[in-house]
Amino acid sequence: MACSPKLYNAENQYESGSLSEAKIDSLKSFLKENARAELRDTIFIKYDFNKDVCWNDLSYQNATFLNDSRYAYQNYVKEKSAKRPTIAVYQYRQEGSSFSPIKSKGLEIETDSGYLKNLLFKEQTTCGTSAIILPTGKYLLVKSDSHFAALLLNGKEIEKLIIGNLIK
Repeated sequence: MACSPKLYNAENQYESGSLSEAKIDSLKSFLKENARAELRDTIFIKYDFNKDVCWNDLSYQNATFLNDSRYAYQNYVKEKSAKRPTIAVYQYRQEGSSFSPIKSKGLEIETDSGYLKNLLFKEQTTCGTSAIILPTGKYLLVKSDSHFAALLLNGKEIEKLIIGNLIK
């Protein structure tokens, strides 16, 4: 069990840091390859890990339920993105073939070759991790972010969380 991904809660799910200018440039070059989103000032990335057990309870649901859940999730992401024209939203997952049926098909999720995992998503968490990267290179990781709740944070909340977690 020592190797099991950690499930974080609201009290300890945030981590912040800063990327160098070279790493920001490299990240932007990488993301420009993704045709699903247009690169903008602030970058939101939802990252899911292979062999995650977060959605396993839904594995036994019928196809209609799974399709409705995927559709509702994707609409949520699109709605939140459309309301914030200065952000770019990306969804990635680790390479692998062991994903819950809820996350395995029908979503706009790209497969990461390892670049993002090595840059920002080094710790495998239960229910994935979201990253918010500001134009300055400062970033906030939201660990165990099953529903991409990072999209609900506004600019002031993000700055406060970044600063608060840098000084821990």
